[in-house]
Amino acid sequence: MKDIFDQVQFANFSLKSRIIRTGGWERETEDGGFIKPSVFDRYENISKSGVGLIVSEMFALDPKDRFYHYCANMNYKGFIKDYKQITEIAHKNEVPILGQLAFFFYDDGVNQKAEPNDLTVEGIRKLQAEIVIAAKKFSFAGFDGIQINMAHNFYLARFINPYFNQRTDDYGGNTENRVRVVVEIIKLIKKMLGCHVSFRINAVDGRKGGMTLDESFEIAKIFAKNGADSVQITARTISFNFGEDGGHAFLSYANRLVNELDIPIILGGTLRDMKTMNEILNTTNIGFFSLVKPFVAQADFLSEWKEKGDGVSRCKGCNNCYAKKESKCFQFD
Repeated sequence: MKDIFDQVQFANFSLKSRIIRTGGWERETEDGGFIKPSVFDRYENISKSGVGLIVSEMFALDPKDRFYHYCANMNYKGFIKDYKQITEIAHKNEVPILGQLAFFFYDDGVNQKAEPNDLTVEGIRKLQAEIVIAAKKFSFAGFDGIQINMAHNFYLARFINPYFNQRTDDYGGNTENRVRVVVEIIKLIKKMLGCHVSFRINAVDGRKGGMTLDESFEIAKIFAKNGADSVQITARTISFNFGEDGGHAFLSYANRLVNELDIPIILGGTLRDMKTMNEILNTTNIGFFSLVKPFVAQADFLSEWKEKGDGVSRCKGCNNCYAKKESKCFQFD
């Protein structure tokens, strides 16, 4: 029988469990961007709990970004020093850690909120260069790689989505053209840094004329073919519905991906208890699970689960941590 606490291989990483902690907002910062002691404590508790892989809180590119003040900061003078300590905490506990890049707006040098249709080819090159620079910053700070969040409504999610992208050049039109911007980023990061490159993508968009399950499936295949090391499946909240039996909305989709791709596929989305995840493990080929809010509610809950052999997150699903853009729980903090 497979178990969430199995020691497993994840691309080039050896993990202590199948649980991936994905970070959300980061508000525990001082003036100037320096992180508070509570952040170091959080990472200590998470990395000692039995987690397999950590994905950091979201980092934005630009101080003018819509969510910049609710994200971790990679542009202040103490970034390398602070996050070198964070990554050392994870590595001390034998847990690999990825830096998560997520941005909503993009400043192409002409327009502070340039949408995908607005970018010139030179603007696209600037965007790609800034993402590669972010990956290099993560590397300098000791991260084992980068996860590019192109899910929900973040910028690259819009770029690859036919609902938003009506370009008529090599970066618009069919699926292959719309994802070209990302494929080129993958190749640049792999060539220059050789680190783990992960993507967080929507399984489905939920808009008429937007991303379908079949197209997002094809996109994941294109990423894997061109050097991506892992893919995490999620969705916009408005499109994340559950079946009548309460089953996971994208279970069959994720299982199909696992069967056709030779890179790790991470299933995300409202996973709260050990029993459900172990049932999925033993009835499908899905091998990895992403949890966000349970770690906000209690950073070290996995230690209790492992000791008892069972467990349910104390997270009540109130969604206040996400809606209020905080890195703390409003029920238990």
